Amino acid sequence: MPNSGQVKLGEILVSENIISQSQLNEFLKEHEQTGRFIGEIIADSGVTTEEEITRLLSSRLGFAFVDLADIIIEPKAVELVPEEVWLKFNALGLYIVHDTLTVAMANPLDTEAIDEIQSISNLKVKAVFASLGAIRSALTRQCEPAEGVTSVIARPVRKIFSNGARKPEYDKACLPDRQAISSLKQAASLAPVVEMVNALITRAVEMKASDIHLEPQRTSLNCRYRIDGILHLNPPIPFEYQAAVISRIKIMANMDIAEKRLPQDGRICMPVAGREVDLRISTFPTIHGENLVIRILDRARGIFRFSQLGFSTHALDKFSQLIRRPYGIILVTGPTGSGKTSTLYAALSEINTTEKNVITLEDPVEYEIPNVRQSQVNIKARLTFASGLRSMIRQDPDIIMIGEIRDKETADIAIHAALTGHMVFSTLHTNDAPSAVTRLIDMGVEPFLVSSSVIGILAQRLVRLLCPSCKQEYTPSKELLASVIARVPSGRSLPAGRPACRTGRQGNFTFYQEAGCKKCKQCGYIGRTGIFELLIPNDEIKELITKKPSATILREAAVRNGMKTLRQAGVEKVLAGFTSTSELLRVTEEA
Repeated sequence: MPNSGQVKLGEILVSENIISQSQLNEFLKEHEQTGRFIGEIIADSGVTTEEEITRLLSSRLGFAFVDLADIIIEPKAVELVPEEVWLKFNALGLYIVHDTLTVAMANPLDTEAIDEIQSISNLKVKAVFASLGAIRSALTRQCEPAEGVTSVIARPVRKIFSNGARKPEYDKACLPDRQAISSLKQAASLAPVVEMVNALITRAVEMKASDIHLEPQRTSLNCRYRIDGILHLNPPIPFEYQAAVISRIKIMANMDIAEKRLPQDGRICMPVAGREVDLRISTFPTIHGENLVIRILDRARGIFRFSQLGFSTHALDKFSQLIRRPYGIILVTGPTGSGKTSTLYAALSEINTTEKNVITLEDPVEYEIPNVRQSQVNIKARLTFASGLRSMIRQDPDIIMIGEIRDKETADIAIHAALTGHMVFSTLHTNDAPSAVTRLIDMGVEPFLVSSSVIGILAQRLVRLLCPSCKQEYTPSKELLASVIARVPSGRSLPAGRPACRTGRQGNFTFYQEAGCKKCKQCGYIGRTGIFELLIPNDEIKELITKKPSATILREAAVRNGMKTLRQAGVEKVLAGFTSTSELLRVTEEA
């Protein structure tokens, strides 16, 4: 949306008392840094919804509003204009009446888009308002009917080759190496293969997937997208295109297409849906060919604010105070994909000022933070966490963020930095907060050093949020009810003001479970939020650490001193109607 439109939207929302002027200034600042739509940023903040914003704009600007979930879209209206044009302008053809094409647009004031669509379709264009999210969802549905994403990607390839085009030839054992490599390059450069790979990546970005998995089988190349932490299977890519697709991605990532026996890593930076997306590529040899995983780092999503992470008010206050301490180590723990990096970025953004010198060493740098010196591990250049951290200390830092503590050397240097007046942030792969202490001690760090340097440990998980459009009430079993109610922390009130939460002396709560609808693509969930376990060592716990306690003993002491466990934090989300008991049980262990 043009900048004038961005400002106009903000002014309208301020005039309607939906947001304040100070909030608008923050949203505009984020828009300038990330390039995201201002409406999308405001909707993500939770102040209002994207649909409410669109309805308000339509009434104020005089454009009709359409709910794309409730209308029938004519396939011909979509096919008149190439899909990349619809994606470019965040628009979608709806239906044709006489010589007029009605088009749903996120920004009906975009005259450039209207002119180009009119030129391509040879029809007059009537623009109507629709929300950005609804347009993207409708585009996905129109371009991938029930057969699924991968079938849509493969369809143009099948069509071209079924019309007589030569199929790619590659990977024949009888071919000399040079000829085999030449055949691979030729197959990877064919237009349908290029189109297939581009569509594969574009679909994943539009569906907000975090990873793409291409998995070779005996007779096919399976494709799965990881969305909200869950892998979703798509119909497979035909086996005859396996080598061409893998080779195309390796060429884009500047990897060696001739090397199939060893794992490789690469990187692609490419424009997708009008914005730059960073892709990290990893291959791994299997008995049926190279397995390839693409990690998607969508910089347009920006850095989360603390208020967006899912902290309870109590935990947020405690953690906000903790990160403002002058020195010490704060550890964020959890398995891969639990949101540790997002939490660290939010913390650094919160305390980053011109008065502080902030330096990071990451693997890799996922998002850029203004005025922060960010670097990433480079094993080939012998820049490891340990060697990098040693050099960072000589850069006169106030705050250091080290991507992960993996060994004793890195742990020792981090502790030395904390004890000499630096604030150090890092991560560990442990299941809960107390286990982080025992992990450091197991690495060989002296317990008294752990006790005196670690000022806070935050364990976290991500739970999927129930779709608000289709979640349904249900009655859990007595056993489950007793288990859940028993884990509500005594003396703590549940989130107030939520329609999904009713409290009573005997635990009179409303429980919800997933159902499935168009908006959530029948899975019952949309988006994720965090649950957190914050351990802040007091004198009792510090003394206990020096005695090399087990994680169980440390956990009991922490709970006795007020620590809320991951399971307890998750139970509050369940009772507030945000997630389901099955989802909570999936991501947390008994605690």
